[in-house]
Amino acid sequence: MDVLKLTGVFATIKCIQCLIALLAPNIQFDTSTALFLKKFASQEDINNWWNARFWNKLVGWDAVYFLKNAMQPNSQPEYEHENAFSPLWSQMVREACHGDLSFYHVLKTGVLLENSIHLGSAILLYFLTLKTFKTNTLGTRERRHLAFKSAVLFIAGSGSGFFLGLYSEPLSAFLTFLGLLSREISVKYDLHGNLVVPWYKWPVYTLLSATCFTAAFAVRPNCILLGLFYIFDLYKLLVSRNYGKALFMPFLSGLSMFSFFIYYHYYAPYQTYCPSRGAWCSKKILNLPLSYQSIYNFIQGQYWNNGFLRYWTLNNVPNFIIGLPNVITLWFSAIYFSHQYPCSNLKPLVLITRLLLIILVLFAHIQIINRVSSFIPLHLWYIAHRHNRLNSMKGKNIKGDDRLVRLYVIWIIFWLPLQTALFASFLPPA
Repeated sequence: MDVLKLTGVFATIKCIQCLIALLAPNIQFDTSTALFLKKFASQEDINNWWNARFWNKLVGWDAVYFLKNAMQPNSQPEYEHENAFSPLWSQMVREACHGDLSFYHVLKTGVLLENSIHLGSAILLYFLTLKTFKTNTLGTRERRHLAFKSAVLFIAGSGSGFFLGLYSEPLSAFLTFLGLLSREISVKYDLHGNLVVPWYKWPVYTLLSATCFTAAFAVRPNCILLGLFYIFDLYKLLVSRNYGKALFMPFLSGLSMFSFFIYYHYYAPYQTYCPSRGAWCSKKILNLPLSYQSIYNFIQGQYWNNGFLRYWTLNNVPNFIIGLPNVITLWFSAIYFSHQYPCSNLKPLVLITRLLLIILVLFAHIQIINRVSSFIPLHLWYIAHRHNRLNSMKGKNIKGDDRLVRLYVIWIIFWLPLQTALFASFLPPA
């Protein structure tokens, strides 16, 4: 029943977003879309009523790169900087087109695929929440409320304006939630806090979770942080002297994920671009066919000026304000599940949340926190859990982080339609 309700909520929110996009100005703020359309579509198709008033508005910001990669042979980037935009996601869109690579067919297929994955991610989050909090103090009814509210918050999240179009974040969230659920099914904690992983769950833990986390990383590089689950599990098993399980479960899973990381971001790009690509290729590790800097980090620094405190300039204050609600909420969620409502099975996720927050605040364009944090459910659980508590405190004074939760929900209600309108008009934030 809750899944049907979630589907109804999803359809309602998407219909509202589509209406907002339809009513947005046909002439966009930036000319990139118009130039891109002229290159890949006929003028007659561009001027089609539905295309001009709706579909063209979904071709903005990162969606331009995903679309272009999907129409490239084998979905491989044409230029170096396009490696920052998941070739794996573009390949999925291309395969879903079944050979018809006409521009608007690719666009519509990609949008349908992304929104289907977005819904699937919300449903996965619902079941992940039920499983994650099953061993805690919550009753069945309270867990269902928590799961439902968390999924609704994910559907209407701060990045959902972008997820109407052709972005890769819903896919990374889907793979992450599936990987988290696989691991959660595989492990438990005994009365002494020791990690227990039965041998018969080896395929679910080592094969399924590792495959999901690795694929999530291939879609969004920030998902490499998910590897911390295996470091945490390895430590716990070594401490309890389960050396065999430590070797064949978290160590093997982490090693496969790390090996793919080296291949995908170091070895494969080096084979593609070197030695003709000067600056990056010259940063070799001894005489190995590897650069000591990943291609992704190089691209982010070279083309988008990412780096330590590079974004901390006066003109970027508005972008910090845009990202502030999620910065605060992520930080408070890590504190909440560490001290006020500590859960043993959430310790790795708390660490991942903190590390992601540090990276985004100090090294990245801070406003992207609104969409790239979507693969982490911790802040959604925090908001949903505190909101449940708020409902049980009607008539009482609200203070502390309960007030923060109420403000965050109000912000989401205003931000989702506003951000959808900004995206459809090709206006910042990106």
